[in-house]
Amino acid sequence: MPYRLLLAVPFLIGIAVLQGLTVEIDTFHGTDARVYQLPTIIQLSERLDLSDYPSAQTPLYHLVTAGWGELVGFELWKLRLLNVAISYGMALALLRLLRRATPLGGPAAFALTLAFVLSPYVFGASFTLLTDNLAILFGLIALERVHAYAREGSLAAFAVACLAIGAAVMTRQSFLWLVPLAAFFLVLPPLRLPRVAAGGALLALALVPLAALVIEWNGLVPPSADPASCGLCTDRPGTGADRLSLRTVAFSVALLGMYAAIVLGPAQWRRLRSPVARTAGRVLAAVRIRPRVPAALLGGAAAVGVALVLLEPLEYMPARPGVQGDAGYLWRLSDELPTVLGSSLLFWLLVPAGAVAGALLVRRAGWTSLPSVYLGAFLLGTLPVNLVYQKYFDPFMLLAVVLFARPPDLRRPRDYAGVAVVCVASVAYALSFAGS
Repeated sequence: MPYRLLLAVPFLIGIAVLQGLTVEIDTFHGTDARVYQLPTIIQLSERLDLSDYPSAQTPLYHLVTAGWGELVGFELWKLRLLNVAISYGMALALLRLLRRATPLGGPAAFALTLAFVLSPYVFGASFTLLTDNLAILFGLIALERVHAYAREGSLAAFAVACLAIGAAVMTRQSFLWLVPLAAFFLVLPPLRLPRVAAGGALLALALVPLAALVIEWNGLVPPSADPASCGLCTDRPGTGADRLSLRTVAFSVALLGMYAAIVLGPAQWRRLRSPVARTAGRVLAAVRIRPRVPAALLGGAAAVGVALVLLEPLEYMPARPGVQGDAGYLWRLSDELPTVLGSSLLFWLLVPAGAVAGALLVRRAGWTSLPSVYLGAFLLGTLPVNLVYQKYFDPFMLLAVVLFARPPDLRRPRDYAGVAVVCVASVAYALSFAGS
């Protein structure tokens, strides 16, 4: 209970800073709130017609907010208050997931949850009208229930997971990556055909509302969706992206490398600097014992990272009139460094580092563990996204690192230095927008 109450503090402070939510925080694509989300909410409150509306996302968030507005009124601060409540629920869902699906203790789970809540593309979205946090809330519920099914074999748990998956994809269709994740654990041995058949039927049933919209729209997005704001759009109204892109995968892996280094780095540095580690290293070298991590794994992962950068160069392309571009603080940082073979030097460092970090974390957790399957499913889901906005990927790579964390990573107070860096930097970034 103390941790749950403490998680409310950032949201209460945010409400106070924004003067009771009467002040707009124009941050992290926050203009989408008044250009796309609010008009959609108003339109659906006036007539329940899902055939076309301004937003590029599926309509559950707008329907929920429209219903809230009918109850309390459509003043902006009241609508934003609902989003704060949703975001707080998301924080509680993540804390529950970490306590049930990982061996982390209470302090570690709380610290990592706080880092996620305060991260740039989560915290700012809590105080405006954006669909992201509601979809993440449903996604976290789905992950926890899928883990419960994998542990206990309960079809009731899987049914709740399917319900959450259906709600997530009806909030943001990009959350379809939850489907292969659930399907993986459904068919994971021991394979029981009656249970697989029942679970498959539940999963298919959860996707029926989305399928109905796809048929109505003749695509993944409403016909009038603006390609400039939609990662699944092309210039043809109502259609999804017409090509797969490794650029989104490479960018996601770069974020994974960054967050793994920041959050888990202090504990690794402590181990390397310890006298025991130095002595053990000398002994291993003397007797020529192989290290526990195969060199082939490290070399192969680094080669994959290099290949990703070579195949899909990562150079910042700012948006300009009529042309989609990149957005996010990592892109702007990359623009400050030289470009080598078509990619910023920052990505030449981060993508191979992220590939190595991912391989090591997956090996430690197990190839069929929840965080490993989550990472693979999410990266698979980035392939059709053709708009490399950092907000589409950043929270999910931080979530991957959080799910991979284990008690030895946060054993001593100084191991929390990376978590503190994420929290402080995220708050400073949010305040820079609030004061603008």
